[in-house]
Amino acid sequence: MSEENTATESTNEVAANEAPGAEKVPEERTPESYMDEIRKLRDEAATMRRQRNELRADAEAWREKQDAEKSELQRQQEQRAELEAKLADTAAENTRLRLAAKYGIAEENLDFLGSGSPEDIEDRARRLAELQKQQIQAPPSNVPVEQLGGPRPRSDETPDNAFPPSWPV
Repeated sequence: MSEENTATESTNEVAANEAPGAEKVPEERTPESYMDEIRKLRDEAATMRRQRNELRADAEAWREKQDAEKSELQRQQEQRAELEAKLADTAAENTRLRLAAKYGIAEENLDFLGSGSPEDIEDRARRLAELQKQQIQAPPSNVPVEQLGGPRPRSDETPDNAFPPSWPV
């Protein structure tokens, strides 16, 4: 913090030593000066990338060291947390499948049950089962219905035993 104050004070002193009437004329920039600045920035970026790549290996070594220093208890606690998460996922999937079987929900609609508490899933299963029942239509029947009749020959057709007009009679 004191270094920052010192730098600010020395900058203020230099500004005070300049003549108050003298204005700083901005230097006109040329394409070459822009190219020089771009080269400097590219070199700086390349240096930063090299440093990052060198530090990446150090960071990986540090992580490995931290893992090695973990106690057996910490490892088992992490493993337990992972297993509990898997158990919760399995229990939720079991609930969805059980309710789908109970309410007769089609397999392609299982995703609509979502997640949450078992009560929420059951409410969604009930609503989804009602929607499915509404969409089911009665299958077509092969039993003939009176007054519908089948295909009838058109009256303008000629009988099957008639000769074609081009044949001489």
